[in-house]
Amino acid sequence: MTTNPTSESICSTSANGPPGLLSSVCCRTMSGVLDAVAGDFPPVVRLETTNACNARCIICPHRDMRRPIVTMSSDLYTRLIDECAAAGCREVHLHNFGEPLLDKHLEERIAYAKQQGIRRVKIFCNGSLLTPARARGLIEAGLDELKVSLDGATEEEFERIRPPLKFHVVVQNVVELVKLRNAARSTLKVHVACCSTTDREATMRSLAKVVDRFAFGKLHNWGGQSTVKKRLRKPCSRLWRTFTVLASGDVALCCLDYDGQQILGRVDESHSIREVWNAEPYRDIRRCHREARQSEIRLCAQCTKSFL
Repeated sequence: MTTNPTSESICSTSANGPPGLLSSVCCRTMSGVLDAVAGDFPPVVRLETTNACNARCIICPHRDMRRPIVTMSSDLYTRLIDECAAAGCREVHLHNFGEPLLDKHLEERIAYAKQQGIRRVKIFCNGSLLTPARARGLIEAGLDELKVSLDGATEEEFERIRPPLKFHVVVQNVVELVKLRNAARSTLKVHVACCSTTDREATMRSLAKVVDRFAFGKLHNWGGQSTVKKRLRKPCSRLWRTFTVLASGDVALCCLDYDGQQILGRVDESHSIREVWNAEPYRDIRRCHREARQSEIRLCAQCTKSFL
């Protein structure tokens, strides 16, 4: 069992000297806004119901993950949802570093969260397992938002980026999901996200008139897997707005900590979400970001999300 870490295990002495003046001002100003709106419970809780994945995308380090492949226990999931509901948490994501549709109990978990009063339940999937039967189950369970990753401008580019997934299968699954959603008059929002393509217009061509939203993002470096040229520092808002529980019950630094290298605590029979969220490890890591000392945090030092 992972114990709650001390602040010494999170921040180390920086070898890069004090932060620059502009970075200090930027971090202090932006974190002041984040502090002002932060509460004693995370507004968004991310529950990794499974860290298994059926894809080997070249833009994702899942293949390098050393954590055991597990599915979150029903007891842990129920306890966490109950706490979120009691705290009035507005949004729960049932995904993190895995393909959520590999969780055979996903529909049951969604339905339970909605029954307990969670206002917004969301999943982010790769679309390959989104069969009509699963689509109906997700709609009937009351899922509020489903986002599908779709990279590449052509079938060939998609299948090169996301092996062994098949482009036509993913596209057809999304089309059928929207048809079923419309027939059921469900309020489910269906979005597509892309972060790697040679032609945005070509990427949108197959689904732009089908889904509710098509968004393009930038590739990040997964918590410092590649070096970032020195730029202006900023505090990462994830530390104030999201809480990431791995399938094991460990609480990771953020969703980019794919291997659970920086554990901020553990939610179990003895430790709640609220306790971990307000404990010293979280306070210490926010303090480092507030003071532009991200270089002292192993995962944040070169993470693209810690720079403007």
